[in-house]
Amino acid sequence: MTERTHGVVSMHFADGSSIDTWQSLTMRETYTDPLGELTFETTPPARFIADYRARLAKGELVTVLVNGVNQGVFLIQTCNRKHGKRGSTFSITCHTPLVTPYQSSIDQALVKKTPTDVPLTETILQSLGPYGFQTIIADTAASVSTVSGKPIDGRAPAVSLPALKHNESHPQQGETAYQYIARLITRLGCCLRMAPDGTLLVGKPDYDQPPVYTLIRTLSGKAGPGDYFVGDVDVVDTNDGQHSEAQVRGQSNDTADATQTNLPVARVQENLLHPGRPSYRSPIAAPYKPKNVKDKGSRDRATATSTAKLELGLQAAKAFYITGTVDGFVSVTGRIWSVDTIAHVVIEQEDIAEDMWIAERVLTLSRGGGEGDGEHTRLKLLPKGALVLGDVPS
Repeated sequence: MTERTHGVVSMHFADGSSIDTWQSLTMRETYTDPLGELTFETTPPARFIADYRARLAKGELVTVLVNGVNQGVFLIQTCNRKHGKRGSTFSITCHTPLVTPYQSSIDQALVKKTPTDVPLTETILQSLGPYGFQTIIADTAASVSTVSGKPIDGRAPAVSLPALKHNESHPQQGETAYQYIARLITRLGCCLRMAPDGTLLVGKPDYDQPPVYTLIRTLSGKAGPGDYFVGDVDVVDTNDGQHSEAQVRGQSNDTADATQTNLPVARVQENLLHPGRPSYRSPIAAPYKPKNVKDKGSRDRATATSTAKLELGLQAAKAFYITGTVDGFVSVTGRIWSVDTIAHVVIEQEDIAEDMWIAERVLTLSRGGGEGDGEHTRLKLLPKGALVLGDVPS
């Protein structure tokens, strides 16, 4: 078993310069959030204030490394500078470069109405090209291995980008560039994220890979090798926002002659989507809690079925989850904690001993010298198969 190593965090800029001293740092990566968040505070010596002000300016790109391993590229959104008698403090908030199309109204003149069976990659680059995005990849295995710092065997093959095609579509009034793409890609069972180098990354959750971490909480002491939770472990189990089934009523391609009988309709039951642990459970008092959706983007039964799974599967990520904190940024396996990986989770109080999917990581670093300071990683874990983004074309 590898001894735990401390994480050395550094930030690198386009001009080759770097910063590796600060008072606090928090970096959050959530699988379903394309923006993520990086916040940190640094107190530069007086002679470096002008230099820090130039480098830590809004609109600048920073690359974050942990122990020399690339954790992602971030765009500085806000810099709050405080100057007092005891010195100057820079408080920085960053997001991934997708924050710009996420907040920008799409230029409908650039994105023309598309016909049927259009490759999604063409629409993505047409929509996001004005924001500097020119390349799309689907190799999530390589991206996860890059972030963790070690190869992870047994990963699922990459999504086939040529197979991702969509029907006639055009941006809606007031829709942002990212919202338009997200509306199309989630119906195809995928999501759009950022690779560590800032490249656009298309993928889906990988639930079939082997576990590469072990997380333990016991009352009886040591339960074998692995990483042990520190502090409280929260287990959330709720029916709030969950449904027993979803029905999607689409729109016929021939809208002029569409009738009630030729509209594509699909119904998906929650207990069949998640047979191991249904997100909605009320076997006696209220077993029937449907959700009905009208979706103009569902032009055939297959798409309507995928959309129904999406309606249930997105909410299922909130039905049952575990959050807990471990020491450091690096597991005892020598891997940096990474999203879209599998951990074997043991919680004696819940009779849990199962493989779970890491949906979120929050790395925190504090050098204030008080209780709770140091390096910690807070993890959010979901049952395997919980988050469903529809059916992926093959």
